[in-house]
Amino acid sequence: MLVTLQIEDLAPGGEGVGHADGRAIFVAFTAPGDRVVAEVAPGDGATHGELVELRAAGPARVAPPCPHFGPDGQRCGGCEWMHASAPAQLGAKGRALRETLRKIGRLDPGSYAWGGVVPSPAPLRYRARAKFHLDRGAGRLVFFRRRSHEPVPLVECLLLAPGLERLRASLGPAILEAGLSPREVSIEWSDLSGRGAALLALPAAGERERRKGEALLASAPALAGLVLQGPSAAPLLVGDPVLRHERAPGQAAAGTCRSRPDVFLQANRGANALLVEAALEQLRPEGEEVLELFCGAGNFTGPLAARARGVAAVEQQGPALELARAEPSGGHVRYFAGDALAVARAFARERGPTARRFGAALLDPPRDGARGIGPVLRDLGVARAVYVSCDVATLARDLRGCVEAGFRVERVQAFDLFPQTHHVEGLALLVDPAAAAKRPT
Repeated sequence: MLVTLQIEDLAPGGEGVGHADGRAIFVAFTAPGDRVVAEVAPGDGATHGELVELRAAGPARVAPPCPHFGPDGQRCGGCEWMHASAPAQLGAKGRALRETLRKIGRLDPGSYAWGGVVPSPAPLRYRARAKFHLDRGAGRLVFFRRRSHEPVPLVECLLLAPGLERLRASLGPAILEAGLSPREVSIEWSDLSGRGAALLALPAAGERERRKGEALLASAPALAGLVLQGPSAAPLLVGDPVLRHERAPGQAAAGTCRSRPDVFLQANRGANALLVEAALEQLRPEGEEVLELFCGAGNFTGPLAARARGVAAVEQQGPALELARAEPSGGHVRYFAGDALAVARAFARERGPTARRFGAALLDPPRDGARGIGPVLRDLGVARAVYVSCDVATLARDLRGCVEAGFRVERVQAFDLFPQTHHVEGLALLVDPAAAAKRPT
């Protein structure tokens, strides 16, 4: 049935939300203040609707710059909020984070200092890496249409950095010419190197695929290397897929870091630099022994090592840890291979004069978070900890556990690493008053 409603806000899942007959109705491609007609199923309770007509545009609506964006089912499913103004996007992300902390973490908004939402330095052209599908018929790397597995014939993607967009446009035909049939293709671009690298997820990755990969590299001079990943075996490396990035784009003094397309890297390099800067500013690691959990390829490790007395960095054995270990640290970093929580718990069980204890900790876990970390940090003597998270629900859950272990959530801040989408990065500063009281002033 058709309903007319006023859109009140952008919801955490990416849709606009309004109310009709007491029901919350979520409608994609709507912006706050829009008056719309939507198709919804009969019934009671919250539901999702399909946009039928935009009766009147609200003040938060802007003209999307991308020709592939919109409610038409034939359009790209990548972006969600290209029709919403930057203030509307940032406001929605901040409210989503704080409301999740309230509901799941039981953290009232007034119980911590709110640092606001730090915008991305660039709302478009910010991605240094992205994942695509190969449209064999068109011979190009593409995204899928919204809620389907149908390819979008991309002219260009406005989220990709210029070098990455050029690589995407040239790589599809080159992959077909080399005779490779990847299920997915992840590509990365380094402005510092002026070249890119690609991860190809293949049905098999053996000597035959290696030869085809070498042919692909020979025909694509913008590619430094490939990672060929089969369904189970270790990946094959062709060429040199390790790229170097400036830690802060345009600031050579901030140093560089290594990456590989099969290893996690924050795609928005400019916003990531702001995130790292804020994390260290809040942590204040000077003179401290710091425990870094989920260090990955060293996004925070190098900057920590430059300021802390020492860093114990923990990550699962694999290519990410290898990349982190390859970075010079001046002897300030000790790396530990293993499950981050298990290693931290093992440290906490140590007794005697050689037991490892830490004045500060920084953790940046994957989406499933770091359940149970609060008591571990307390037992390790951590006075200050910074928790960085890409999932606000697990962040809220884990912060609640830290509060129950005796920590206080001192400050929370959000970062817009993915403009034009609902995704938001959270950063929280935790303080243990008991441990802090024992620290030398």
